[in-house]
Amino acid sequence: MLKARSRLLLVAVSDELAEIRTRLEELADLTTELVADCPAERRAEAMAGVQQFDLLIQRLEGLSGMAAAIGAGAPVDTALHALTLSDLYERLVGGESVARRPSMSAPGSGELTLFD
Repeated sequence: MLKARSRLLLVAVSDELAEIRTRLEELADLTTELVADCPAERRAEAMAGVQQFDLLIQRLEGLSGMAAAIGAGAPVDTALHALTLSDLYERLVGGESVARRPSMSAPGSGELTLFD
């Protein structure tokens, strides 16, 4: 059982992560606007970079939700389900690393994969 002080700290961490997420979304929006002026031959590569913002935003959202849930007194196993990306959940509970998955580390074909 977490002490009240630890819970407050987790809620504060959750709030900070949410603020970072908001700022990252603003940077992603700016980057998307800048990509519009990118030369056509580099646009696909630039858009792939912009998609990394989305991944980071989702990860921050998941971590923020997890910290908030634990801070509110939820059991850790329950709080882990607040994570929005299943691969983040797997990393935190000791599952397969995303970096080791062939679909994530191999050069892409340029096609967007929504589900493995």
